[in-house]
Amino acid sequence: MSFLDQLRRRWWLLVLAFIVVLLLFGTRVATFYTDILWFDSLGFAHVFWTLLTTRVGLGIVAGLVMAGLLAGNLMLARKLAPPYRIPSAQEEGVERYREAVEPFARPLLLGVAVLIGVLSGLSMVGEWDTYLLWANATEFGIDDPQFARDLGYFVFILPFHALVNSWLFTALALTIVLTAVAHYLFGGIRPQSPGQKIAPQVAVHLSILLAGIVAVRAWGFWLDRYMLSYSQRGTVTGLSYTDVNAQLIALQLLTVIAAVTVVLFLVNLRFRGWLLPSAGVGILVVAAVVLAGVYPAVIQRLQVDPQELPRERQYIDRNLDMTRFAFGLVIDDDVEFERFPARSSLTPEQVADNEATLESIRMWDPATLQSTYAQLQELRTYYDFRDVDVDRYPFADGVEQVMLSVRELNENDLPEAAQNWQNRRLVYTHGFGFVASDVSIADGGGQPVFFVRDIPPEGDEALEVDNPRIYFGENPPQYSILNTEVAELDFPVDEGEPERYEYTGDDGVSVGGMLGRLAFAFRFTEPNFVLSDLLNADSKVIFNRNIRDRVEAVAPFLKFDHDPYPVAVDDKVKWVQDAYTTTDMVPYSERIDLAEHTLAEQRELVPTQGPDGELALVEQTRRLPGLTGRANYIRNSVKAVVDAYDGTVTLYVMDEDDPIIGAWRGAFPESFTPAEEASEELRAHFRYPEDMFRVQASLFETYHIQDADQFFFKEDAWEIPVDAAFIQNQQGLPQQQRQAPRPMRPYYLLMRLPGEVDEEFALIQPFVPVNRPNLIGWLAGRSDGEDLGQLKAYLMPPDRTVFGPGQAQAQVDQNDDIAEQIGRWNDSGANVIYGNQLVIPIEDSLLYAQAIFLRAEQGEIPELRRVALVFGERVVFEETLADALGAMFGPEAGAVVDRGGQSRDSLPGDPASGEEPGEGGPIVTQDPRVASLVNDALARFAEAEEALMAGDLGAYRELTRDANELLQEAQGLIEGTAPGTEDADDEAEDEEEAETDADADAEGEDEDPPPV
Repeated sequence: MSFLDQLRRRWWLLVLAFIVVLLLFGTRVATFYTDILWFDSLGFAHVFWTLLTTRVGLGIVAGLVMAGLLAGNLMLARKLAPPYRIPSAQEEGVERYREAVEPFARPLLLGVAVLIGVLSGLSMVGEWDTYLLWANATEFGIDDPQFARDLGYFVFILPFHALVNSWLFTALALTIVLTAVAHYLFGGIRPQSPGQKIAPQVAVHLSILLAGIVAVRAWGFWLDRYMLSYSQRGTVTGLSYTDVNAQLIALQLLTVIAAVTVVLFLVNLRFRGWLLPSAGVGILVVAAVVLAGVYPAVIQRLQVDPQELPRERQYIDRNLDMTRFAFGLVIDDDVEFERFPARSSLTPEQVADNEATLESIRMWDPATLQSTYAQLQELRTYYDFRDVDVDRYPFADGVEQVMLSVRELNENDLPEAAQNWQNRRLVYTHGFGFVASDVSIADGGGQPVFFVRDIPPEGDEALEVDNPRIYFGENPPQYSILNTEVAELDFPVDEGEPERYEYTGDDGVSVGGMLGRLAFAFRFTEPNFVLSDLLNADSKVIFNRNIRDRVEAVAPFLKFDHDPYPVAVDDKVKWVQDAYTTTDMVPYSERIDLAEHTLAEQRELVPTQGPDGELALVEQTRRLPGLTGRANYIRNSVKAVVDAYDGTVTLYVMDEDDPIIGAWRGAFPESFTPAEEASEELRAHFRYPEDMFRVQASLFETYHIQDADQFFFKEDAWEIPVDAAFIQNQQGLPQQQRQAPRPMRPYYLLMRLPGEVDEEFALIQPFVPVNRPNLIGWLAGRSDGEDLGQLKAYLMPPDRTVFGPGQAQAQVDQNDDIAEQIGRWNDSGANVIYGNQLVIPIEDSLLYAQAIFLRAEQGEIPELRRVALVFGERVVFEETLADALGAMFGPEAGAVVDRGGQSRDSLPGDPASGEEPGEGGPIVTQDPRVASLVNDALARFAEAEEALMAGDLGAYRELTRDANELLQEAQGLIEGTAPGTEDADDEAEDEEEAETDADADAEGEDEDPPPV
């Protein structure tokens, strides 16, 4: 029976083998195939193929060289085996193994070589970035102070040379060991032999290999000279006195000795003795111990330690210069210093002149506001606010600071009845819109004053977008299938069926054909891709929807900020993700652990049951992935912008002078877009990036010191103050639940920096002296116009004390009136939450501001109830920011920011207010009933305040609700929609008819739209 006939009779074996292979490798093949389609759909196919070819190329080259080196030497060892040998008694065991292996020697040796070659190739696959930087190296235009070589050599060339040197040394060492074993097995090396123990031809072979490995080590000694640029021996990173005067000389001598040893091994080819090579190796080993180990230690102990500063002064200067350059802290270039008087007086004129700064004092804490947004504006269980960001937008009356959060879809919170594959993947596909609110004021109930709210979004035209659908965000579904036989849920409505939608964006990978369905079925381990009849020829899958995952996939050579932020620009919602180029190969620059300096935590208020069984809102932290790895250089060279609707990724180059981004542009020329091509509206929302600012602020604690002597003594060292509000919010917790104190995080402010003319958006970080509470300085990262990316440092007067954040918090806590009020709230069962302690520079003075939130009843949202201001030794504690400023600086100051505590819908200039932008003034009516209702509401508010002061929270809530109802009735009279007015009667009739027509459909309607 022929072989083909046997296969036909046993066809099931082929089928079984195919199924096994499919199960073992199907997911990997499907992922590879769909990744190709995804990169191509996004316009970054060149990134995929460049990375693939580079990795495969490195692996193949390394694998072939390793396999060839091993195979050649092992086969040569077999060929050089002596033809005749008389084994001694001790060699009989080895001889038996030799006879058993001999028939299979060739394939066995080749198999070992191939296996090790494959492993060696795999080890080089991950070094694609080192190779690409070497292949596209550029110059910095700055020479290092010791070797007078451009920094580009250290950043781009040296790492690749060190990699190749290390790989070659390992490869030769492994080759020598395996070759010696082969010679032993084949009889070329016979240690038990009474006569010649190493055959002459074997000695020649091993001499050549040993000469090669010593030559590679000689090259390594030469490269180690440059590696001293990162030495940690001295006071700072970089070559120290001992490195220059001992270690460097030792490495030069070792290079020469190693070269001589190579010559001795080559001489051994002729004389075939081991005396000279052994002498060379012995001298090399002794020299390595004495010259590179003992001698530098002696110099360090006898010459440096007794007089360290005079010896290290010039090397400290080198470190200061290179570290400041590498981290963007060059004095008078990257950082401008200015003395800050920190006076304790402000004139009414100065207060009025800083109206924009005072209006933008951020009272709303992001963690508290996120909890508030969740309860007021999620609207359905399947929507989620992941984070609250701070930004600025131009309104009719000027630029204002805004709190903003995107309403994303959270598929895991779908109603239980809707938890099926069809709903999760075909129907519930996207979030909808965003909310935005004022940073400094609250309405009469202590809730945010919204610029934009609800679904569909309603609010100020400054934040209006044409398409508010959110398909890509910070917490999206893993994947969704669009353009299927089932319409997507667009957004819910109060009554009837929800609105439906069909995606029209460009993103997505076709899943209409059977190959695509099968590939995605394997990728996501989901058979419904193949089984479902709801997919058609136009269906496509969107995946990799998380902002960070998306940009990391198309630019894996960059590091990304932990916090992408949304912007409403160009009639769209877009995400901006700051991206960084980093390296740890700048000579003399201080190496740091990025994760340690950018530890990201997102604060959240989580309902927690206490020991008494009552619920309380407890501040907890969620760790976010910050920057990772070591670095001694960082630049915010790229702003990655992702369209929230169609997922388009654009990498805008912000720093054309960065040599590292220049090298990556050489490797991926199609990936980047000049910053000038971004729209003016989008560029207006670029900001100083937080993670880089935190890295710079950490280094600035000591690297603000300009003199080497002062830097050595660290007398003027700073530190970031502890977050006092965070500590306060932990006080009510059991000891085991309290979290460790943490440093004060930087915060964004729209303000007029001292000495500047216009307000600007800046990132602020205060500093205190090491182990002291008083304020010593603060650093501002500027974000607007031509100043984007610039730093400005302000130094406090050295001859008097300026209160720091912790001292300001202590003044608030120790104030008798405040302590009494907080005590009454706590005694009544309310949950008091301290907001961020903010340092606000105004003219030549400093103002501390802090909001106090109150959760009055179980399950209710936090309310902004008080504002505490500290100015010098004065403390005020009032209901609103306007009241607090008025109490601190006089009625004129309060009038600067007083907007009446009104909701945004009734602020002048809003569509709902009935006024044109810039009109200002209250709404006027001739109806006497309005005045009566307003007076009654004011009386209720006064009674509510008395109840609150007395700790009667139930009465407070009831009176506040009555007052709000009276004001709504008054507003209805003004707008003609109150009961009894003509417009209201018509509207009521229309509503009654609509309710009658829709009664059958509306009956039993759930809050959540029904599952499809």
